[in-house]
Amino acid sequence: MKLKPSIIAGCALTASLIAVGKPERIYSMPAGNPMHEEEAVAANDTTLSLPEEDDFTELDELVVVERQKLVKSDGATLTYNVAEDPEAASSNTLDILRKVPGVTVDSQDNIKVNGQSSFKVLLNGREDPMVKGDLKTVLKSFPASTIKKIEVISEPGAKYDAEGIGGILNIVTDRSKRLSGFMTQLGAWVNAYQAGGYLNARTQINKVMLDANVSYNNGKVWPRSQTSERTVESLDGSENHLMTARHKAKSGWDYTGVNFNMSWEPDSLNLFTLSANYGYNSWNNNGTEDRDMKRPDLSTIWKLQRTFHSTGNYNGGGVQASYQHSFRRADHTLVASYEYDYGGQDYSTDYLLEYLVGSGSESPFSSERNNYTRNYHIMQLDYSNRFNSRHLLEAGGKVFLNDNANIVRPFFGLSQAEAVENESMMVKMNRKMNVYALYGSYTGSFSKLSVKAGLRYEHTDMGGKYKIGDYPDFTTVLNDIVPNMAVSYNLADATSLRFAYQMRITRPDISQLNPYVNVLTPGQIQYGNPDLKSEKGHTFSLAYSNYEGKFSGSAKLTYRYVSNGVNDVIFMRDGIMNSTYANIGESHLGMLDLSGDWNITSDLRWSVYLSGSYQYLQADSEMLKAKNHGWQTNLSTNLNYTLAKKWKLSAYGGMWTPWIDLQGRGTQTGYYYGLGAGRSWLKDDALTVQLSAGNLFPTHNTNSYKQEDESVRLTYKGRYSQWNVGLSISFKFGGLQAGVKKTAANIEKEASTSSGSKGGN
Repeated sequence: MKLKPSIIAGCALTASLIAVGKPERIYSMPAGNPMHEEEAVAANDTTLSLPEEDDFTELDELVVVERQKLVKSDGATLTYNVAEDPEAASSNTLDILRKVPGVTVDSQDNIKVNGQSSFKVLLNGREDPMVKGDLKTVLKSFPASTIKKIEVISEPGAKYDAEGIGGILNIVTDRSKRLSGFMTQLGAWVNAYQAGGYLNARTQINKVMLDANVSYNNGKVWPRSQTSERTVESLDGSENHLMTARHKAKSGWDYTGVNFNMSWEPDSLNLFTLSANYGYNSWNNNGTEDRDMKRPDLSTIWKLQRTFHSTGNYNGGGVQASYQHSFRRADHTLVASYEYDYGGQDYSTDYLLEYLVGSGSESPFSSERNNYTRNYHIMQLDYSNRFNSRHLLEAGGKVFLNDNANIVRPFFGLSQAEAVENESMMVKMNRKMNVYALYGSYTGSFSKLSVKAGLRYEHTDMGGKYKIGDYPDFTTVLNDIVPNMAVSYNLADATSLRFAYQMRITRPDISQLNPYVNVLTPGQIQYGNPDLKSEKGHTFSLAYSNYEGKFSGSAKLTYRYVSNGVNDVIFMRDGIMNSTYANIGESHLGMLDLSGDWNITSDLRWSVYLSGSYQYLQADSEMLKAKNHGWQTNLSTNLNYTLAKKWKLSAYGGMWTPWIDLQGRGTQTGYYYGLGAGRSWLKDDALTVQLSAGNLFPTHNTNSYKQEDESVRLTYKGRYSQWNVGLSISFKFGGLQAGVKKTAANIEKEASTSSGSKGGN
């Protein structure tokens, strides 16, 4: 077999070469299109002449002996290579997230990144409109088989938006794989609670690359059941002493997504890209609720039973276009980008009273119906200039224009057919959030030492105006200066030591700002606080990483301080539990992260991740005086073994200890485990079949937490089904050596993504 230098360079990216016959010379070339001799000289910064045909060396065999690491971290970004996880073929994204280091997903599918519920979720470097719907449902619906990797970006730098104290969760799909030309891939899966499939096609027409993908996931086929019990105990001696609510429910969802990508490279200096996406997501939750209220002597004041039916749907789409011009020098580019996105969400919850005993005044039928629409316009300009091998300057600006509308309509009556809208409680609000940002950053490389520093300025004009509803309009203007810096020292090849400082902010969400009072839950009211300000987090970290050899890994020590934190607050007033938000939290967090990847043999690989943290939280205000502290740990491990005849076996597991919050604490440890087996057939592994099973014993698990104030104590305990078995099949045909290209644009929307509430009502 005769190899040219460009082929050798491409193979050398992630593989070691074992060959009978040693190449006389190997030329280092960037991966991508073949290069002319002049370009090769510029890329290597040295004077070389390409060999004649007779200089090529005959190799008897080319063997790839090392695969990509399952987990890799440089201290700033941790990457989980989903494509290397056999379980991805029959799992959804939320299942995979449970195994990603630095990410925790509890039994109610609430997500935290680096111990924080404030983080951003991006899809291929951009915030997809779908993830601004019901995040948990979307991630459960999104097939992991279409994902290449998941990045946990703890130190985003000045180029990224400043939103999200926990950092950024970037989900990268496999559309960038170099498998186009004409290439088609089909996949289908079924497991204990969902079924779905996808179709992907790529083609090339002259200098135009096209990529299209359609996916569908249905979690309504076998709805999952869950039960829960929630108590609210008054500690101020009021007559309404103890309320207990018990829920039994089944839930389901489905998702359909379509995306299209195109790139056109008329010459080596110019690149145009265009992409479009659309997604539709629906969900339902049906069940019964029993509630009762007792006096201090535990005699019953009232008790009731009602059935509930919750439904919702979200549809969203967008168009992105960008143009990149290169100035004949590596990393010297100018990129202009524009994006338009829209989204619409409708959801409602109907309650039908079955019986009422005692002095309660619950309506026989009540309902809350919500409609939410949003439109984004984003314009961005990014400039990058590497003056020489040591100095890189990046700068840019961004305009984000956001126009949202929200309508809440309460209904009451003797039955659903006779229900009448209560216009006095109806709310219609228009909300704006316009952000204007500038950033600049410098990266310097000096032998083994590299430094990076950046500064980002964001001016935010946000607020709400009530078209209907007797609530005050509100406007908030924020001016945030967000710095970051990092110093790295290369101790050896693939071994580095890194110190970094990163500041991040979290703007309040619309649900936290909205003063609308929700009275549909007996014994409880919920409302937002329009006076909230964005909170600021400061993170200092020291990281060591070594990804060379059979055993590789990283260690990271982090300290994070959050001031003016937005906390949910509960308190009793007139015998009713109030739930709202306030800027009263202060948090100190110390964390140690350890990760390792061990290639025990060429066929057996083991990876492990362990984190331990201690957190201290306090609040000292007229609204709340509280403090809490405690330890948290998170462990995950994966074992992969490749057998003869292309069989692959895997085992995985993990656990986490209870979380803590300012007024609350989880009371049970969570865990997961599973096994998988898969095999590929036909040429180029065109046909792949995967089997998986997890959390079989016990079939159900529980989780619980406690939250309290000096006047009220809230407890929650839930039981949910956790077992799962699955089967997936994928088939592909066709192939070429190029994929849809992307410019250096990185468009994001200025909105935080939270993991949601900790429990049901």
